[in-house]
Amino acid sequence: MSLRQRLLLCLLPLMLLISAGELWLTQREALASANSAYDRSIRGALKAIEANISTASGGLAVELPYRLFELLELTASGHVYFRVASRDGLVEVGNLDLPLPEGAVLRSGVPQFSDAEYLGERVRMGVLLTQVKLQGPKGPDTPVVIQVAEQAGSREQFAAQFVRTSVLRAAVVLLVLVGVVVALVSWVLRPLGRLEAGVRERHPADVSPLQAPDLPREVQPLVQAVNTQMARRQALADQQRQFLDDASHQLRTPLTTLRTQADYALRLLPEPAGGDAELRDSLQAIVEQIDAATRSTNQLLSLARSDATEPHWADFDLAELLRQTARPLLTRARQRRIDLGVEVPDALVAQGDATLWREALSNLLDNALRYGHAGTPVTASARWMPGPVPGWSITVISEGDPVPEALYRQLAGEAGGAEGGRFVRGQGARRGGAGLGLAIARRIAQRHGGALDIDARASGTFAVTLHWPHPGRA
Repeated sequence: MSLRQRLLLCLLPLMLLISAGELWLTQREALASANSAYDRSIRGALKAIEANISTASGGLAVELPYRLFELLELTASGHVYFRVASRDGLVEVGNLDLPLPEGAVLRSGVPQFSDAEYLGERVRMGVLLTQVKLQGPKGPDTPVVIQVAEQAGSREQFAAQFVRTSVLRAAVVLLVLVGVVVALVSWVLRPLGRLEAGVRERHPADVSPLQAPDLPREVQPLVQAVNTQMARRQALADQQRQFLDDASHQLRTPLTTLRTQADYALRLLPEPAGGDAELRDSLQAIVEQIDAATRSTNQLLSLARSDATEPHWADFDLAELLRQTARPLLTRARQRRIDLGVEVPDALVAQGDATLWREALSNLLDNALRYGHAGTPVTASARWMPGPVPGWSITVISEGDPVPEALYRQLAGEAGGAEGGRFVRGQGARRGGAGLGLAIARRIAQRHGGALDIDARASGTFAVTLHWPHPGRA
């Protein structure tokens, strides 16, 4: 999961939760506001009835404010109910079955409001406890309960409309906030995107420090750590290259000197006769072993160099490279009566490390001449491969002994063999070799982002193909 997705996954649910809480509070406030507004009308009706209670006749008389009730019914968009009764229940006027609020503790002169149900519908009811004198000005005070109730539909509709408006407003605000948050997150992470693009577009051999001064301060230590690691890697690669150069000099010079001395000893020997024949055979065997050791040393150094050295990418003529690599091998091919041919266009511009590809092709051609049957053709070809992943390919085809399945799996680097087919030799191993030619070619292809494919047919046809992608279109 990307950092942008994580930030949005944390921020957006939090924004939704806050919006939901705000809507819940808005609904409660809307209902409270509606109740407060409508309760003022009920309070006015309670006070009007209280003012119109009369005891002049010695009993309890009430003059109802009909105009006020009409206005209240218009405001409530429904029926209005009332009840005036003494606390002892001996005198009652109005809707006699209008219930008192359950558990209500009435205080004189203080109106109380509550929701109730009357005649099967929800009503909002106000209750006022007042004191009146029934027997002249000096008579005892008698508590009287005044109740006024109106249908709650209008205030509920008002609250619902208010909530709907709030929901629409909150939805618009939420959408704007989401857009702003997404834009801000993208803007804040833009330096990381530029860093990612710069690293992806870097040349494989480029280990120079990353330059990203506009990155956030929290990311700078990561960039510094990456730069430190690349510097260590560069230093290690330099050490490995220096070691390979030293090893190449220290190993090749004694082998060359030993080969020269053995050739000189062979020239000093007279024509083979008697015991000198055995000495000549021994010297000839020494020369062959020196040649094998020299070849193995060169291959091991080439393999180590391909593992340790980053390819130096540049344009080169792949067709001319094949012709130049095959030309020195023509004499050896004629000695074995092998028809060595190169099938390439006049020019084929490729990108990669020409030195490494020359080494890979030289090993493939050497294997083909070493293990191919005498009197058979060996063909090297190169071509441009169009397609979703365009690139180049080199193919070397030879004719030899059929390859057993187990040996084929080892050469292909599958389970059961050495890694990448290293030190795996074919059935013509009597002709020398260390079994590193395919491994070197495979490693060079891998360092260019490509691969090596082997096609070994039952007829004895052995085809090896190296292919690698265009660096800018892979």
